[in-house]
Amino acid sequence: MIPVLTRAQMRAFDKYAIETCHVPGVVLMENAGRGAADVLSAMIEARRRPDAPSREADAISARARSFPVRHVQSPGQPATYPLEARVVVVCGTGNNGGDGFVVARHLYARGAEVEVYLAGKSEKVTGDARINHDAYIDLGGRFFELPEGASLGPLHTALSRADFVIDALFGTGLDRPIAGHLADVIAVLNDAAARCVALDIPSGLDADSGSPLGIAVRADDTVTFGHLKIGMLTPEGARLSGNVHVVDLGVPDPPILAHVGFVAEVIRRETVGSYFAPREASVHKHKAGDVLVVAGSPGKLGASLLTARAAMRAGAGLVTIGTWPEAATSLESRVVEVMTTRIDPNRIGPSLDAALAGRRTVAIGPGFGLGPEARAAVDHVVLGWDGFKVVDADAITHFAGRPESLAQAKGRLVLTPHPGELGRLLGRSATAIEQDRFGAVREAVQRTNATVILKGARTIIATPEGRLFICMAGNPALATAGSGDVLTGLIAAFACSMSADEAACAGVLVHALAGDLWRARTGCDRGLFAGEIPDLVPQILAALARGGDPLAT
Repeated sequence: MIPVLTRAQMRAFDKYAIETCHVPGVVLMENAGRGAADVLSAMIEARRRPDAPSREADAISARARSFPVRHVQSPGQPATYPLEARVVVVCGTGNNGGDGFVVARHLYARGAEVEVYLAGKSEKVTGDARINHDAYIDLGGRFFELPEGASLGPLHTALSRADFVIDALFGTGLDRPIAGHLADVIAVLNDAAARCVALDIPSGLDADSGSPLGIAVRADDTVTFGHLKIGMLTPEGARLSGNVHVVDLGVPDPPILAHVGFVAEVIRRETVGSYFAPREASVHKHKAGDVLVVAGSPGKLGASLLTARAAMRAGAGLVTIGTWPEAATSLESRVVEVMTTRIDPNRIGPSLDAALAGRRTVAIGPGFGLGPEARAAVDHVVLGWDGFKVVDADAITHFAGRPESLAQAKGRLVLTPHPGELGRLLGRSATAIEQDRFGAVREAVQRTNATVILKGARTIIATPEGRLFICMAGNPALATAGSGDVLTGLIAAFACSMSADEAACAGVLVHALAGDLWRARTGCDRGLFAGEIPDLVPQILAALARGGDPLAT
């Protein structure tokens, strides 16, 4: 398990460590800052290599990142000293600024050329932050004040010469929009060519919603302390955070997490790999899984084909596309391994009941249509059939304005909306969904009693039991027409041998890894056809099952 915490939970984590476990706050700050300095030292060391990019190219390369997360456990000092780099640390007057003073002191001690700019007056720095403020200055560190009203010209000049700029203005506690002098300071940071590294969270990013609070630092890297913060794991939060490095605070997690809890978990490859047990030699196609795909209509046949092909590649032994007569006629000349069955517009219920007989799971919605016959068919299957259903695309849209009816459905539901579809379901815009993805997905679960998968960069899975999972894999290559139809087929196939939540997590991760594998092979973040995704699945399943690297090419 990789836990993810909210602002309040991280505050409670620190409070419990200090007050109950008697770890002084200044020790936590020292451990956080030293861990960040170790990560910075490794970055600086990497620039020594003969093939290392220039300062400008290094920053550009960092900004073209894929948002990976790296957990750095007690890295020590992974560098050769003295460090050869010019580092500007921009501190606020709170505890995040205190972290910045610790980083500055360690980098200064290791030979880097360090300057600290305080966005305020020294007398406003108190507590543990004050201890580290004084320590850095009294050791001879270069230090400048930038109180409100002061010219930002010196900061501009320093950043023009810097290799790295450290954002230590605000931490996770910020919950108000940034304006005035501090907004101007952030604008200067964002204009700098130096590689920007944020401490704990990019200043201005809401630690819970992942939305900018007026203005936010655009970091190339973020060194976060103790645990991932949930706001960093939205598409916008990931964009602003860049490459994330998690450093520990020098305290054991289990006793503290048992007290303060956590809000979400990152899907781990090892966990998903454990879901894929070797099949018995006697397995047959019906035992492997019988999936019905209710999808496709004239002009949208590709959606049903993608879903069906994905289900086959994911291990279903038998897949049948149930669709309208004219669509079925067109499909029959295009499919080989997949069967078809017709939904009679005049006998929708009986024809669907015949198609549903003996099925293990159903995938419904891709390209199915939004007319009255389609709505009647969707209602019959989603609300009336008592098996496992993956509800996607048009099938979700049919419940716009009436999401509560899904809570009365028979069987287990997994909904797979993108932000636009979830917005229609809940009666709001896609923009509003993106501004609070976690709040929106929780509301959807509460109103539908279904497992809800909100697709996008950092896909979220929320369950009726209150668990929240986040997928860290994937890249922009998956932003291609039909990609979501493939995901629907994967989940339906996996549900033949897994629980609903396991199938949802496995489907999301395998789908994301397919995009990563394709990019690893091609070196490109675009140009992927959705029809290519299923063909990558068997290799990924084999690697996950044996605990190997699915991205090995």
